Amino acid sequence: MTATLKPLSPDMGEDVYRMLQEIADGENGFSNPAYGLDWAAFQAWLRQEADYAQGRGLPEGWIPVSTYFLFVDGVPVGYGRVRHASSPYLEDVLRVGNLGYGVAASQRGKGYGMLLFAGLLEKCRDLGYQRIKLFPLKSNEATLRVMLGCGGVIAGEYADKCLVIVPIPDR
Repeated sequence: MTATLKPLSPDMGEDVYRMLQEIADGENGFSNPAYGLDWAAFQAWLRQEADYAQGRGLPEGWIPVSTYFLFVDGVPVGYGRVRHASSPYLEDVLRVGNLGYGVAASQRGKGYGMLLFAGLLEKCRDLGYQRIKLFPLKSNEATLRVMLGCGGVIAGEYADKCLVIVPIPDR
């Protein structure tokens, strides 16, 4: 098995589009704005996300975010986003973390969530994070297992979410 984490590119194809349609927007607490888009809107979304990663065209107050896709043996199986920084508003008010990820429904239960999360942690390290804060739904047991399996610790609880702090490992 060959697993590769690839950054979003505006020329990604139908395989990525189809995979994204298997991750419903808001499913398990992960926002997937590409879900339900037609092909033309998907292509526009790719261009917008590429700009956002470079800090171009961001709505006021937004933080740049980079998007990555996990390919296993050349097939896209999931994707995630890493914020280039955080803010008290995101963490304390919205309770959203430094990264988020999702695995296509047809690819779940194969260990790809752990591969994707570990790859995203490396991207966090590249951005200078020493630890990240995450706010998974308490009901998302698979994600909690992944986060705790990567060294995360539950540091707080809210009505429907946990606060998980994950140290970024050295290389």
